[in-house]
Amino acid sequence: MKVKLFLACAFFMTFISMNYAQQTKTVNGVVTDANDVPLPGAEVKVIGKEIFDVTDFDGNFTLENVEVGDVFRVTFLGFAAQEIEVTTSSDYAVSLTEDTGQLEEVVIVGYGSQRKQDLTGSISRVSTEEITRQPASSPMQSIQGRAAGVQITPSGAPGSTPDVFIRGLGTAFGGQNPLYVVDGILTDNIDNINPNDITNIDILKDASSLAIYGNRGANGVIIVTTKKGKAGATEINIESSYGIKSELRKVKMADSRSFAIYSNEALQADGDDPRFSENQEFNTDWFDEITRSGSISSNNLSITAGSEKVRTFFSAGYYEEEGILKGNDFNRLTLRSNTEFDLVERIKFSQQVSAALSDEIPKPFGAFNNAYKQTPIIPVRYPQGNEFAGKFGSSTGINNVGNPVRDLFYNNQQQKNLRLQGTFTIEADIADWIDFTSRFGIETEYFRSRSFVPNLDLFLSGDPTRTVDDYSADSPKNTLITTKNNNYRWVLDNFVTLNHSLNDVHNFKLTLGTTVEELLGSNGIMNGEYLRGVRYNVPPQSDFWFLNNGDEEPQLSSGRSGNLIRLNSYFARANYDYDSKYLLTATIRRDGSSQFQEGNKWGNFFSVGAGWVISEEEFLLGSETISFLKLRGSFGELGNQNVPLNILTFATGLNYPFGPDESINEGGTINELIDPALSWETTEEFDIGLEFGFLENKLSGEIDYYNRLNRNAILPVELPDAFGFSGTTLTPAGQVRNEGVEIVLNWSDNIGEDFSYSIGGNLTFNNNELEKVTNQFFAENTGGSIGNGQITKKVVEGQPLGSFWLLDVTGVDENGQFIYDDVDNSGTINDADKKFFGAYTPKNFGGFNFSMNYKNWDFNLDGYGNWGNYVYNGKKANRFSNENIEQEVFDNRWTPQNPSNTEPAPFNAVPLSSDYYLEKGDFLRINNITLGYTLPLAEELFIRNARVYFTAQNPVIAQAYSGYTPEIPGGPLSNAGVELNAYPSTQSFILGLNLSL
Repeated sequence: MKVKLFLACAFFMTFISMNYAQQTKTVNGVVTDANDVPLPGAEVKVIGKEIFDVTDFDGNFTLENVEVGDVFRVTFLGFAAQEIEVTTSSDYAVSLTEDTGQLEEVVIVGYGSQRKQDLTGSISRVSTEEITRQPASSPMQSIQGRAAGVQITPSGAPGSTPDVFIRGLGTAFGGQNPLYVVDGILTDNIDNINPNDITNIDILKDASSLAIYGNRGANGVIIVTTKKGKAGATEINIESSYGIKSELRKVKMADSRSFAIYSNEALQADGDDPRFSENQEFNTDWFDEITRSGSISSNNLSITAGSEKVRTFFSAGYYEEEGILKGNDFNRLTLRSNTEFDLVERIKFSQQVSAALSDEIPKPFGAFNNAYKQTPIIPVRYPQGNEFAGKFGSSTGINNVGNPVRDLFYNNQQQKNLRLQGTFTIEADIADWIDFTSRFGIETEYFRSRSFVPNLDLFLSGDPTRTVDDYSADSPKNTLITTKNNNYRWVLDNFVTLNHSLNDVHNFKLTLGTTVEELLGSNGIMNGEYLRGVRYNVPPQSDFWFLNNGDEEPQLSSGRSGNLIRLNSYFARANYDYDSKYLLTATIRRDGSSQFQEGNKWGNFFSVGAGWVISEEEFLLGSETISFLKLRGSFGELGNQNVPLNILTFATGLNYPFGPDESINEGGTINELIDPALSWETTEEFDIGLEFGFLENKLSGEIDYYNRLNRNAILPVELPDAFGFSGTTLTPAGQVRNEGVEIVLNWSDNIGEDFSYSIGGNLTFNNNELEKVTNQFFAENTGGSIGNGQITKKVVEGQPLGSFWLLDVTGVDENGQFIYDDVDNSGTINDADKKFFGAYTPKNFGGFNFSMNYKNWDFNLDGYGNWGNYVYNGKKANRFSNENIEQEVFDNRWTPQNPSNTEPAPFNAVPLSSDYYLEKGDFLRINNITLGYTLPLAEELFIRNARVYFTAQNPVIAQAYSGYTPEIPGGPLSNAGVELNAYPSTQSFILGLNLSL
């Protein structure tokens, strides 16, 4: 009986357990961090089964068809993974703890990635949250002030490309911009990238991190990683914003009465009779006439989806901007598709493809300069004939300034640009310790421009008395100019990465690879095939602005084929660390370029770096104060291949009588010289840095000292006439040094469960100098022309690049005239009396940020400033006769009744370039203030997350400069730091909505 009862119980329990094992269930859970903050985007997967989910915005997940005894694994970037066994319970709360080492694995370096802790180089990272917080057409404009050592100088113009200098300006005549790498494709800028598509931007700044890019690394490298797909439920994100724009600062100009008084006094000073009545009919505000309230709008859609085998990310974005200059518009459509395929075990294929189509209506920025100078006593148009007044619009002859409204009205241009980029990658895990990557990247660009000039209308508007009969019958009624520019670049990378560890303390990593590149361009940048065509008398409607619609004759065209540049490179990088405490990195790259002559085609570039993670030593392990402490240093050589090409030009038109009858023969000659040794510039850099974290990394930061020397900077030399050549020749003739310190500090903390905040900042000190000239025939180049025969800059040994070279105004005499310092005591004021007064590049610059979150509210504030630079007020100095002046100039002018020691009497003449027009460029600006609110939503809604926000962009600035903007991009010997035809800084106020479905 007992045996039968035992067997019956055993059979019953077996039946129950078998029946139970075959039953499936649905489990739910939430994933949070150690502070119970939900972690959206965490992956939850049942081990051994195709059952997985991704947590939503509140950290929730659901797993269906699981069985008791199954184990699911929870992973989230930056946190230690957890494995949980399914029991009879249906609800699970998973709390993940931070894994600092894992967080640091995602730092992107050239041809690979490394843990932040293991880096011996200096790399700054900007996240997607920081990028999208500042709406702009270019991602680089959005990160101004976010990275130490990175100076970004934007323009207020729609669709403009900012200047970017990393650790100072290292060259005057070579390429000055950094190299951009987008998902492996090398490119010249990232204006085509939708900021919402970016995961992060890594900025490589020192030799240890840059040497892997060899002759492309001297100006720094900016690596852009775009978003990827992920396994789990499909996610749809929508972002939409709209805002209005206006000028950030307006210069108060003299009104009609003040203008009349000032001009009359200037005329009398020249011995002429006054000609302007103080009671004028018109009082035109020309700045208001050419500007408007602009707008900015951005609409973006992204879809993320995938399975274990295929993961995809797709996005579409449309950005539109109306500038404050009337008629100046820009829009851009972007599309992106990023997909990863797990083809077979250990082999993965991925593709990142993007397209950007932009459409721009440019307008001449000289309208701002003319609006500044034009007299207020004339109207925009004459009331009687509705014709434009002013120069080319009247015969009054008040001054030589054009009517800026007319200039805008008759300027008809359209520009379209299509840019395609694609990267295709195969990654193979050959063995547990060997990875192979083959990546092909291609980029092509198609630019089209049309410009319509209404010659007849311009003639008629030049004088209200003119008629059509006065116009020459042989002259075209209009002119159409079209241009086309096509270029391309492709890059093929093949590299292997070997990882090996001995006894879990000796860790080795070796990267070996080759790169082949071809591009159509010049000076190392894409600048390919160009064609220009001109046709007369086309229909005036813009739909018919094509070359085949004009007169058949004459047909005018010009163009160029571009230069085909090929590069071939070999590189190797070795990393070693002992127990994550002692670090070594060595890199070498050999580059060959077809744009240089034989004997100078190949060059070697290298770096060595070392680091000591002091916080891993036993005497600091477990410290409650010091969470992380690392000392690192590096030295290496980098190259800049973007230098002028070694091409001789052939001068024609040199006719000469030759032969017995001395008939005229066409002749030509080579009238300039090139240096056959001209090759890339080489920069040496030494860097030492300290990284730290205190109080559980609540306080963290970095301090870096760097010393960069371009030891063979390209400079012009002027050979003696005995050589038989005229003009200047470019050759390696100088040494440019940038020396500085970078400081980064951040503090973040939580107060209770509902409130968190962070505050941070960075500051850079940089000293720039042309330290040495190595050629006795160095031609001290001048530049910074302001269009009136005066120049403002000079390149000379011992001074920063782009230094202002001006006369020194020491006061005003008894007649209200400038007194200049006669340096050579010659009794004559000339160039020999000029001095140097600093440069347009700042000695100090930095940014600051503050953010906080309270329940559903979020708040962010970012700012930026620079100090120690100068701006030349070119529009103020651009004076000939009877131009308008600023109200402050009128109020403070010298008069016999109100003599001044600093301000001159009214004058009508071209002023000499002097420090009177030079002003400090110091400023401090709030770049961004954002207040957002995440709406509480019911769980049953299809909307997972909804956030509304308001952003004030550039709302406030404190600046020493009296003009429109202290930020003026350009070249060191051109318009950089000289306000002339510059676009004013703008401010925007934006409302936006983020939705996640």
